[in-house]
Amino acid sequence: MKRLRFFEKTYLITLLLFLLLLNACVFWLAYDSQKKQCTAAEQVCHAELLCIAEAFEKDYAVSDEDGDALLMLSYTSFYTEDGILLCFARDGAVLQSSIPDHFPMPEVGQYIHNRIDGVRQMIICTSVCDGAYTLTYAKDMSDLDEQAKRLAFSFIPISLFASLVLAICLFFVQRKLFAPLGKLSSTTKAIANGDLHARADETGHDEFAQLAKDFNVMSDRLVTQMQETQALAEQRQQMLDNLGHEMRTPLTSIYASAEHAFRNELDEETRLQLMLDIMSESERLRRISRILMDDAYIRENGIGREYISSSELLLHIHDIFVLRAAEKHIELNIVGDDLAIYGDKTLLEILLSNLTENAIRACRRNGAITLGAVMENGNNILFVRDNGIGMTEEQVQHITEPFYRTDKARSRKEGGTGLGLALCKRIADAHGASLVFSSAPDQGTTASLILKGDEA
Repeated sequence: MKRLRFFEKTYLITLLLFLLLLNACVFWLAYDSQKKQCTAAEQVCHAELLCIAEAFEKDYAVSDEDGDALLMLSYTSFYTEDGILLCFARDGAVLQSSIPDHFPMPEVGQYIHNRIDGVRQMIICTSVCDGAYTLTYAKDMSDLDEQAKRLAFSFIPISLFASLVLAICLFFVQRKLFAPLGKLSSTTKAIANGDLHARADETGHDEFAQLAKDFNVMSDRLVTQMQETQALAEQRQQMLDNLGHEMRTPLTSIYASAEHAFRNELDEETRLQLMLDIMSESERLRRISRILMDDAYIRENGIGREYISSSELLLHIHDIFVLRAAEKHIELNIVGDDLAIYGDKTLLEILLSNLTENAIRACRRNGAITLGAVMENGNNILFVRDNGIGMTEEQVQHITEPFYRTDKARSRKEGGTGLGLALCKRIADAHGASLVFSSAPDQGTTASLILKGDEA
């Protein structure tokens, strides 16, 4: 069975509702008209009864007592010819009547309007001659039923014609109203078939025009996200390629050194040198593994924050690297204020450790490194400053990219992975902070973590 389209379902439901409403109105008009005719007929019957009662009282006043029965007979006979049935009674006893015995008799002042023997009857009762008699009036009202039938037959063709006109008009009106929806559907099909530049028609000021505008905005965002996703996928693939290269190099060196030691008779000095090479390359692999695990931890778990003393944080970093700096005759100092830093202590230690380690690599013999904390413009700033070889402006722009090295030969020789500053950038982003580098060749580098506003 063919499923109805949205337009067809909407058209049929709307048409059905309109037809129900239209016919309900027609029925109500017919019913109201019939009711008014019945009310008017009741008023006419009541007026006739009053006229008959008034005429009877006048005639009763001039007649003698023996003529009362004859007067009542004359009234019942006369009005029977006009279709009006009368019944005169006193104290519940019928004196003269043309009303059949099985007709119900109402109380004085009441009336009965009902079908009797399949015929609509109007029966009214009143008192006459100062309550001496009761006069009951009955009249055939079948004309009302005939009028109702004629009224119904007159309304049926009007209702059918109005329904037909309504169905035709509603079809064209809804087709015009739903035209933008059809165009939008065509646009979605075009996009689904690969035409990412297809856009909906935004002409007009109604809800469909607004829907088309929102759809176009959504399409633009989807295209942008797809492009970003594609760029991210390419970036990740490049990162995996670089990672494979980075891990392959130390593994090759470790294997070559181990094979050389295994296959050759070596003196003690050469053997120790091979062991040092193996340890150095193993340490490099350990660094890569640690940085990747730290990055995965941030990605999976987010960060937990607490207030940290900047002095304690910097002192901890100082104690970790002071001996390594001393081996290269590098002075390591702490300056600045004791600030309350709001962040993840472990991640901030990783960030400062990477920055300090890079600073030690960049410094020459007898260089100097400064760890510090200051407040500027309401922001807490942690910085690592060195007077080493520095970087060019282009190098500063790419320094936080994964596997980027300012000096590839030197960085690899000293154990650099090209991942440390990329991890620092992720830690800064996780804190809602900025990682800023200021550097110039042969003038040193300052790396600053700026914790802004309420993030500080």
